[in-house]
Amino acid sequence: MIKFFRRIRFNLMEKNKAGSSAEASAKAGKYFKYALGEIVLVVIGILLALQISEWNSNYKRHKTETQLLQDIHKEFLENKEQLRLVKSYHVMTYEATETLLDMMPIDLNKIKIDSIVSLLDKTYYNWTFNPQQSTINTLVNTSSFDLISNVELRKLLQNWTDLYLDYNEDEMDARYQVINFHRPYMIKHYETRYVKNIRPLKEMNWDFLQSTEFKNLIGIRYSNLNEILNGDQADLKILSQTIDQIIELTKQ
Repeated sequence: MIKFFRRIRFNLMEKNKAGSSAEASAKAGKYFKYALGEIVLVVIGILLALQISEWNSNYKRHKTETQLLQDIHKEFLENKEQLRLVKSYHVMTYEATETLLDMMPIDLNKIKIDSIVSLLDKTYYNWTFNPQQSTINTLVNTSSFDLISNVELRKLLQNWTDLYLDYNEDEMDARYQVINFHRPYMIKHYETRYVKNIRPLKEMNWDFLQSTEFKNLIGIRYSNLNEILNGDQADLKILSQTIDQIIELTKQ
């Protein structure tokens, strides 16, 4: 550009030598108009290039976000179904322990073996919610939550891990109780195996049903499940609502 103006200046000097100042002035005006046109074209070219670059960047970003939303939507549909199944088992065990507590003190002369066995077997159910969250983990590990343009969805995803861990803590407490106390006691006093496809229930000693330890174990099992299903903070309810919100906000 500097060379261009030097050329104009040089030409003006040459024209001043060869012609009148009026002619030189007119020619100078033409050169400046031409120079101005060149500058405008260069600026337009730069702006156009920047705009195209921004369009390409936005397109790539939109394409990446679309794929993320699809992956998240799919994962949380699976999470919703898994949570529904896990909750159904929690409810089944909760109701069994509640029924056993209502029966206490258990009268061994009046119990129906088939009914009591059905209730006892259900106290063994010990399921935990293990959600699919590979996409969220990727967003966390790469600090890429800004790829999600929806502010509400972004906040839900950022809070998801803490929410899940709060709920998971209640399940882990229940699981610990079953593995370390409930199951060992039941294995010791209750026939859980089948011998030649026949369960020897009538030969069993049912006195353990009246023990204080059994009552306490059933009471603790009931309390843990009640905390999961009906706790004051209602982590399960919040977790379920959050899943539904994420599914709704990631619809394509």
